[in-house]
Amino acid sequence: MSDSLDAYLILSGLLFAIGSFGFLARRNAISMLMSIELMLNGVNLAIVAFGAFIPELGAQGSVIALMVIAVAAAEATVGLAIVIAIFRNKKTPLVDEYDAMRQ
Repeated sequence: MSDSLDAYLILSGLLFAIGSFGFLARRNAISMLMSIELMLNGVNLAIVAFGAFIPELGAQGSVIALMVIAVAAAEATVGLAIVIAIFRNKKTPLVDEYDAMRQ
């Protein structure tokens, strides 16, 4: 396959689709967070590919991708802290058990 934008966008779409399926199919909070990270990696791949193949974007694609990585790191940190706090109280990582947050 030649070095084209289509290959990168297909891979990016596959990563995003796998991540969204993982988020919707899993009930484990850690698996859901990992699926969200997979979706963000798919978006980052598309942004970097557009930045590489469209000359007008230049280095702006890489800057946007770095900002998405920073947001993903903050999301993973806060999400994992919340999951750990709930796991200490409920003793289960399943999100179906998180419906009563007051108890």
